[in-house]
Amino acid sequence: MSTSRKFLLASAVAIAALAAWACGETVIQTVVVEKEVQVQGETVIQTVVVEKEVQVAGETVVQTVVVEKEVQVAGETVVQTVVVEKEVQVAGETVVQTVVVEKEVAVEVEVVKEVEVIKEVEVMAPEPTATASLIGTIGAPDPKTEGGAAVVGFAAIGQQVGRNANQASDALKNWGVAETLFRRGPADETLPWVATDWTISPDLTTGSVTIQDGITFRTKDKDYGPLTAEDVAWSMNDANNAVNTTSIHGQAGDFAGLWGEWRVVDENTVEWNFVSYDGTWKDDYVNQSGQAFPVLSKNAFDTEGEDFVRDTVVASGPYLIDTWISDDRIVLAADDDHWKFSPKTSTIILVQAGDPTNRATLLRTGQIDTAQLEPKDAANLIVDSSNWGQSGTGGATQLGVFFSGNLWETHHAVTGEPLPDPGKGGPFQHDHAWIGSPGRHGDDDMEQARQVRQALAIAIDRDAVNDSLLAGLGTVVDVEYFASSHPNFDGVQCTQEPGGVYTDEAPTGTGPCTYEYDPVKAVQLIKSQDPDWRKTNVVSDILDEHRFEVSVYAGPELGGGASVTGEVTDAVAGYWADIGLSTFSLKFTYVTFRPTVVGRSNVHPFVTSCDKGRESNPWHFPKGLVQTSLTRGGFSCAFESPKILELYQGMAQAKDTAEATDYANRYLQYVYYWNLQPGIVAVPNDWFWNRNKIAAWPQDRAAASGINNLWDIELAQ
Repeated sequence: MSTSRKFLLASAVAIAALAAWACGETVIQTVVVEKEVQVQGETVIQTVVVEKEVQVAGETVVQTVVVEKEVQVAGETVVQTVVVEKEVQVAGETVVQTVVVEKEVAVEVEVVKEVEVIKEVEVMAPEPTATASLIGTIGAPDPKTEGGAAVVGFAAIGQQVGRNANQASDALKNWGVAETLFRRGPADETLPWVATDWTISPDLTTGSVTIQDGITFRTKDKDYGPLTAEDVAWSMNDANNAVNTTSIHGQAGDFAGLWGEWRVVDENTVEWNFVSYDGTWKDDYVNQSGQAFPVLSKNAFDTEGEDFVRDTVVASGPYLIDTWISDDRIVLAADDDHWKFSPKTSTIILVQAGDPTNRATLLRTGQIDTAQLEPKDAANLIVDSSNWGQSGTGGATQLGVFFSGNLWETHHAVTGEPLPDPGKGGPFQHDHAWIGSPGRHGDDDMEQARQVRQALAIAIDRDAVNDSLLAGLGTVVDVEYFASSHPNFDGVQCTQEPGGVYTDEAPTGTGPCTYEYDPVKAVQLIKSQDPDWRKTNVVSDILDEHRFEVSVYAGPELGGGASVTGEVTDAVAGYWADIGLSTFSLKFTYVTFRPTVVGRSNVHPFVTSCDKGRESNPWHFPKGLVQTSLTRGGFSCAFESPKILELYQGMAQAKDTAEATDYANRYLQYVYYWNLQPGIVAVPNDWFWNRNKIAAWPQDRAAASGINNLWDIELAQ
């Protein structure tokens, strides 16, 4: 299928979605985009499944659009691809399971009447570019929002949570509701915030911070006294799973892998012991830029009780919560007496606008003042000084496939205790083609699974995903956690040649660390294996008896995903179906999925950014923490490796940037060779604002947040 045809279909989907929104219905659109490729001398069809939900009050309508085309194959059969949607029960809740079903049918069989066939039309469409200026100027509307307030369109407004153990949002520090210890400067330097300075012992075993005087906790109704070292220590310990085993904070496991209990030395000093020293602790885990914790009031917890702080944020930021209505809106009011910042806008209103096309429509009609847009919607804007402003935190969100279930560590990295046998009720209990078990067949099984993962990685057309789902505005990602455009990327040499030893080798090579799209080679790799994973009598027309079933989970926002994660996941499932596999995508709540990655029981590959997948992360930042047993009890990518543990600790404990970079390069070579986390695309996450309402919004650069500094939003005069 030509580029022009693909863009014609994408435009048709967007127009249909907008029309459905205007009619007051919730529409789930499924589009199957097909193109011809050569596989072993035969012309077959690639199928990319794209789903889009338009969120509006009203009944739910499922619309299925299938682009069909005859396949010229020897004989008198064609491959008919049908998208089937059905409700299934997952952990007691009903979810929608999308299954791509392939079957051989006789040529003379008529097309099922329920399937609408859309003919391809040759129409010249604009070629994608790397800017948000594709289709023509759309003038900024007259604002219809409240005067004196900036109205921000948000994907989701969750519940108000005021305790770290209950998963208080990381975003509180980015909005300005709460604060954390440090900030990131324009040259990546560490700036003081709640903490004024720090010390680290020469042997890297202990650390401490000094706390700023004059900070006050308050809500709109009441003051809760000064912020002291006791509040900082309690906030961290409440989040850290090693200290509070009931914590479900987003970084509960990360904190457990870094340090033990934080201790109060005096009113302004906190100290701790490192479990495993990480040189970026102050730049990431206690920094607004990274995966930090909000400092919350222990006094409020002690005097008001656990139930109160669970549902009420008592913090010290430049904005106070005036109203918080889940699934609707948050109203923030400026604290004019804040110790550090003077908000430029007195009122910020965050409104839920879940569907990205809906957000774009609300922005263009003046119903909201700013929104984070998907690339396909941003491509319709001309960003210039008279119409639209644009800013962001500097990093696109990477999406990749993480191959869960490869648990290769045998002893806990912290305690030294033997880890549970993954063959007894764990991932090795069944033989999955993409999971290598050192204990089942040794190096043979490891090599077989490595090559299967390689096949799955090169079966994905990353350029097509970028063009079709991101309007060409994203970037291709070869290996998660690394930007392929970074100057260091071309300097690292990788290999896929057999011979690596999983426990102690990060093989070097003579070629780039890239995954070139090659479905023919993908089929050859799978068919060259002994199909000992086979559990079914179903035979594929492409893979013969080598066919296996593989599902892929659409990773959540909380795990570091993006608004198009579901669509990208469907595309991955479609590409894997094209090489003859039985594939389907899984889409259910993160609450249901999270226990499987915490408990290391997940065996489904999943599409996510998995903690560090942001283009704005410095190259030398330690990578791989959540791929080791250091974070047992908390989030993980659901695989573990002793080599990754070694390389992570090397990056974390490096004496300088050059040493950390060397370890990062070896980590890249290792995860590429073992095909543990092939990337797909990086999704831009810039914010666009109506210049008739907002004059400026500078945002600090961030490694783990898509929004920053609401207190710097300045309204137009």
